[in-house]
Amino acid sequence: RALRLVLARLEPTLGLRITFEGDVEYRLRGTPQLVVRDVRIASAGPDTFDAPMLQAERMLLSLPWKTIRSRGADLEISRVELDAPRLHLPSLLRWLDARPPGDGKVPTITDGVRIVRGRLDGDGWRIDGLAFDLPALHADRAIDAQIGGTVHLDALQAPFRLRLHADRAVDARALQARGTLALIHSSGRLD
Repeated sequence: RALRLVLARLEPTLGLRITFEGDVEYRLRGTPQLVVRDVRIASAGPDTFDAPMLQAERMLLSLPWKTIRSRGADLEISRVELDAPRLHLPSLLRWLDARPPGDGKVPTITDGVRIVRGRLDGDGWRIDGLAFDLPALHADRAIDAQIGGTVHLDALQAPFRLRLHADRAVDARALQARGTLALIHSSGRLD
């Protein structure tokens, strides 16, 4: 009940509608943690709720006490996990474009981000089987992440498994991707 009350106050500020099904799992001892299932997030416009920008079977969010006490002014996230998320990229970009400008500060994520069995839908293309693992995120430090999935564009498929490295999370000057990539078409395959 408390989470639904918090969302009722948060949704108008964000311009989003956030729903979930079932019981909320939470932990307050140590680092507070919240787990919700069958999550659906959509822009709060009158005709947009039928096309959510994000759906997920399970979402875990862990925030340190200092973030909770500061009510997000000192934004640090411990961990984010998404199981079977489906992100509609055009809806996300429209929502971001409608948002007022902010300070652009990237939150610190100390214990990483993990996505499994994801899907990213673009205009005329998609990525299935999306997996992403980022051990930590700090704006001024190097990042190492692993990402994989299969891009589908018309009759072309491109499965990939990559390790990404950037010298910094913000204003990166060097980005490397190492791993495997294949292009599969009815006329052949290129690895």
